[in-house]
This record gives sequence, C-alpha cells and structure tokens, in this order.
Amino acid sequence: MIRKLGWGVMSTANIGQVAVIPAIQKSKFGTVEVLASRDIEKARQVAQALGIGRVVGSYEALLKDPDVDAVYIPLPNTMHAEWTIRAAEAGKAVLCEKPLATSAEDVAKQIEACAKHGVSLMEAFMYRFHPQTRRVRELITSGAIGQVKEVRAHLSVNIMRTFDRSNIRYADRLGGGALLDMGCYTVNICRMIFGREPGRVIGRLQIDPNLRVDTSAAGILEFDGGIGMITCWFGADGQGAYTIVGTEGTIEVPRGIILGLGTRVPEGLIVVMDADGKRREEIFEPGDHYRDMVDAFSGALLNGQPVPLSPEDSLKNMKVLEALARSSAKDSSESV
Repeated sequence: MIRKLGWGVMSTANIGQVAVIPAIQKSKFGTVEVLASRDIEKARQVAQALGIGRVVGSYEALLKDPDVDAVYIPLPNTMHAEWTIRAAEAGKAVLCEKPLATSAEDVAKQIEACAKHGVSLMEAFMYRFHPQTRRVRELITSGAIGQVKEVRAHLSVNIMRTFDRSNIRYADRLGGGALLDMGCYTVNICRMIFGREPGRVIGRLQIDPNLRVDTSAAGILEFDGGIGMITCWFGADGQGAYTIVGTEGTIEVPRGIILGLGTRVPEGLIVVMDADGKRREEIFEPGDHYRDMVDAFSGALLNGQPVPLSPEDSLKNMKVLEALARSSAKDSSESV
C-alpha cells in the first residue's frame, strides 16, 4: 500500500479550491486531512464541496493536528513568511504559493527556520512540472537552437476588466502588485532558461495612484552573454507566454505559464524554428501540472530526498524581483 502524506490547507483561497486541493486529492502520495480558515462557516462550505473531512477555525489548530504532515499555504503574500516559519516550528513540511515571501530577507528566514527544524520547503511554481517545460529544457540542453541569447517572458490576465477592490492583488499591505504576483513567473523563466543569475537589471513599474500598487511591470535582465525581457499586466489578457532566441533558431511557448484550471485545460505547445525559418510544432496532451507538482513534492518527502525546486532558488528569484523594484524607484539600473 502506498504511503500518503496528510495535508493541511491554510485558508479557502480560490487557487486552493480550483487547483491545488483537487491536485492533492488526485495525487498518488497525498490526501487533504484538514482545511483551516478564520471563517469557519466558509471553510465548512468549501470542505463539503471538495470532500474534505475536517475543518478548523484557526491556522494554529491546523499546525497542532497530528494527522498533518505537510501544509499548503495560499495566504496573502505578506503572511507567507510568518506561517511558513510557524509550520516549520510545528514540524510540518511546506508548499507555499508564489512569491515565497515579499522580501529576500523573509525568504532567508523561511529557509533558516525550515533547515533548523528539518522540514522541506518549496515554492509552488506549478509550470515547472508541466511536460512542455521539461521538453523546453531538454531542447536548450541539446543545443537545438544553439546558444541562448534572449528570453522574452510575458504574463497578463485582465483582472481589472471586472474590477473588485477587495482583490488582495490590489492591497499594498498584503503584498499586492503585478511584479510580485506575475513578475515572479517571468523572472523565474528567464533564470531557468539561462541557468544562471543576472548581474544587473532595469525595472519599470506603473503604480496606480489610487490602489498604490503596480498594475504593470517591465524589466530587462542582463545575463552574461544574453538578455532577458519581462512584462506583466493586471489590465491586459496576453496570458502567459515566452520566447527563446538562440544563435541557431527560436523556441516559442505560447501557453508557457497558465495552462488553465479545472476543466479549462488546453494542450501544451512548443514551436521550434531553425535558422532557415523551418518551423515544427510539438503538442502536449492536456494534463494537470498542479497534480504533478504535488506528486513531485510529496514523493521527495516520502523518500527522504530534497524537493525538486530548492528554496535557495526562490531566494535568488526574490533578489531579482527586489532589484527590479529598486531600479524602478531610483530610475536607474541595479545590481542583483
């Protein structure tokens, strides 16, 4: 019989309801034991709809539960560090939503706490577990387009089309803004493809004067021998795509980040063009990269192995995000 991790979920956040909780329930190595929310009635409603057996009215109660081995944290960004550290102190492994925290200092504290208490920590970059992402990395490693010189990564979803002031993405005190919410993906893509860190960056954030958060962000990342360019928007709908330009061709990934939720899952697609302009497509069946992420995380824990995405990599990602924000504020380039 396959051993399974007992999971506790902190909050009734939408991403948990539509993606990660169903992924845990479908996974080979996990089961959702407890749902915690400070709104106990809402927790009961969500638990009933999703088939979760128990609810508790506080995050503290979840961390005391002996049936919980791992915690999924989809709380507002400013709460990630506190509850990761408290989970570590309770001996629980942590899968935390992006971004891992709102500062590199806090990410370092999370890493230190998890190391001290001997528990695993991973940032929930689900796109990294999709077969098309693995295939892109294989193509780069094999030299299919030569040496990578440029990566262009974009993510936008028009959440301002039906403006909801209560959306936590608009709340500065909760770590809102496009750079943290969406830019974390685009920076992660550039760093993943180049396989190294940028030395300097130039960032530009458009701050909404009423919301006091950035509703769009752009950046240039200077890598040794190449350039990364990122854009992200709350008020556009380009979804998540990236293009890699090499010395011998290009790779386009038009659905590289967001591949749908629930039943709205499209095919994966990679378009490779060689130096002569010849194009070929690689199509990937619709799948569940959230489930694949949960299985990879859970499998690592059960086998006593390091998690597939290290928290140290998350720290490097946050340092780039911070440098982009500093650059925008100073109107100058910044070292990472």
